[in-house]
Amino acid sequence: MVHLTTVVGSFHGHVLAARLGSEAITVELRGMSDGPYPFASNVKVLVPADQLELARALLLGDAVDAAFDERYFDLGPDDAGMLDLPPVDLPELGHRRRARTVLVLVMVGLVLTAGVIASFI
Repeated sequence: MVHLTTVVGSFHGHVLAARLGSEAITVELRGMSDGPYPFASNVKVLVPADQLELARALLLGDAVDAAFDERYFDLGPDDAGMLDLPPVDLPELGHRRRARTVLVLVMVGLVLTAGVIASFI
């Protein structure tokens, strides 16, 4: 078994193993943290040496497909899943996050305004 890549978190490791397994590539995961409190840790993805090039080609193809998928255009570098393979259909996360941020800023502004007004009374 040779090192293909390292991912963060056991969930991502399982998703990657399932993706490669669907193409009949044997996968071994090392460094899993599947306890009751699954802290994010590095998970090494290993494949047989004779299937390494095929596995790399599949991951590259998936990354290229994801780069041209309109569902991922709003994701920023800090969004979860930005560098992951696309295992599910993602909703428009960017608009909800922006709306939530604006709402929080408005609420903070109202609290600060009320504080200033209360200090003069």
